[in-house]
Amino acid sequence: MKTVTLQIPDYVFDFYGEIGKRAGGLSPEKVIAGSLFQLAGELSRNAIHTQEKANQIKYPVFYTA
Repeated sequence: MKTVTLQIPDYVFDFYGEIGKRAGGLSPEKVIAGSLFQLAGELSRNAIHTQEKANQIKYPVFYTA
């Protein structure tokens, strides 16, 4: 496993610390890691959806009366 170091302002660290406390005593590091993992998943899902929409074949629709 690789290690990544992030520099964030103290108030951001404190914010995630409060979220962690309310979530049952999780450390700020675990909350930040979970948040980044969730964001990565959402961005990936959005990118896949956008690519699938771009690759759809559009056929003309003809209406007859």
